[in-house]
Amino acid sequence: MKILFLALVALAFSPQVIAAPCNKAAAQDVRKMMAEFAKWELGSDTSKIKVTWNRKTDSQSTSGILRLMTAFADADACIMGYPREIRFYRLGKQEGIASPDYGIKLTN
Repeated sequence: MKILFLALVALAFSPQVIAAPCNKAAAQDVRKMMAEFAKWELGSDTSKIKVTWNRKTDSQSTSGILRLMTAFADADACIMGYPREIRFYRLGKQEGIASPDYGIKLTN
């Protein structure tokens, strides 16, 4: 159910809609829900974030992980007011990246 909610939120923050003012309260809610699936830390440069998915995402499909990445990146961009580089890791490997220059993509 939470994955469905996160996917719906990702659609709400999609690039087509992000040009309009975003809902920062909803983005904060997404970030709070993400704490169940991941931990994140800022790099020495606050324009970069490292997200490490926990074991609750091990059974997620590739498309499910992509939806989670999109929801996280879109919520972060809404809260910050600009997109940041976010590197996503799962099971000890980099799984994807959200880049202000190139968008969101899987790397594995």
